[in-house]
Amino acid sequence: MSNRKSKGMSFPWLAQVSQMVDAALDSVIPGCGAEPETLLRAAMRHAVFPGGKRLRPALAVAACEAALGLGPRPENDIRLAAVIRAGAAVELVHCYSLVHDDLPCMDDDDFRRGRPSCHSAFGEAVALLAGDALLTLAFELLMRPEFVEVAGADRACRCALELARAAGSAGMAGGQALELTMPRQSWAGRLCEAAEAVQRMESMKTGCLFEAAARMGGIVGGADEPAMGALSRFACQFGLAFQIRDDVEDAVAQDAESGRITAVSVWGLEGAREQFGASMAQAAQLADVFGEAGSKLRDMVDLISFA
Repeated sequence: MSNRKSKGMSFPWLAQVSQMVDAALDSVIPGCGAEPETLLRAAMRHAVFPGGKRLRPALAVAACEAALGLGPRPENDIRLAAVIRAGAAVELVHCYSLVHDDLPCMDDDDFRRGRPSCHSAFGEAVALLAGDALLTLAFELLMRPEFVEVAGADRACRCALELARAAGSAGMAGGQALELTMPRQSWAGRLCEAAEAVQRMESMKTGCLFEAAARMGGIVGGADEPAMGALSRFACQFGLAFQIRDDVEDAVAQDAESGRITAVSVWGLEGAREQFGASMAQAAQLADVFGEAGSKLRDMVDLISFA
């Protein structure tokens, strides 16, 4: 059992969020029937279930609770129910990105979470369409009446804007484009430039979606501008630490792809650990800004810490 999984078990709310997000996703992803598009629907469900850690929806919930503070419970409960749907939308974008990441024209991975990747199971064309369908479904989810009526039209639109920005050329897609070009560049003798490039790439590819999740949680929770700023900075540091940890784990397991530029290839194993520790410390300080209401944000930091 991985250390991260065992830590997740010590935070019951994470399992509860995962279950609620799965239920929300199950309710909006079409089932499989006799129609011609059955294969596409099966591919969509293959990409989403069984889910991973559902960290992005969990961050949205943690941010919403931090924004709500310790106010009246009835209103809090309504907002927290709404933020599950916002988190599910973020998860749909994340799952779409994994489907496309695994394609032969990208990372060319045959397996995902211990089973065949979407294109290995359904073919490249269907996998490509499944990713497209998951991406568009994310925005449909944010515009459905059951979310808009609870969150409010203004907040629903703001959430959609946050997610669109995070997924586009200035966010996740742009970070993926940077990752494709970086191995072809020569970084010999250019450590500072390489470090800046890695941080930029990882912040865009991974961090922007975490930031969107936190900001969407803050929007649903009614966060003011100072709180939104703190949530944004928390998510940026958390996302960077999350990616550095993955780079370190890949390097230790000797699973890193040859020629891939990572935090470890730039800073070395110990240097990457130091960068990870610095980001974790900053994230923890930002969680403390919210006092007791930031307890779930602190849980998120503890979840990805090394043993």
